[in-house]
Amino acid sequence: MDTRDLAPFLLEDIEFDPGHSLRLTDWDELVPVLQAAGREGNGYTWEGIARLLVARDLPEMADQLEYDSESGMFAVYSSDRAVLEALGVLLSDLYRSPERLAAFLTSVDPDLFDD
Repeated sequence: MDTRDLAPFLLEDIEFDPGHSLRLTDWDELVPVLQAAGREGNGYTWEGIARLLVARDLPEMADQLEYDSESGMFAVYSSDRAVLEALGVLLSDLYRSPERLAAFLTSVDPDLFDD
């Protein structure tokens, strides 16, 4: 997979365990969409979105992911690059469609977020 297909998410091989990371550090253009749905619009918001997508679409991969987001960065790690690619596809698809992102955010229980 050409990782440019995941833009603006960045999939990288890293020098420390577990070996691969998927990150996002700039989502300014979507802050209005995130905040309109009652979310803070930070890295923890994106982690909540990722966790919900994994639970819904990739439950068999949940135990292969390690989240380490901060307010200014979404970050998830795995020893399996393919797992991060699969999650990156789901996340980048939502990112590229503010309408789908808004619909997704209004379709889930807001208490599932910790942002």
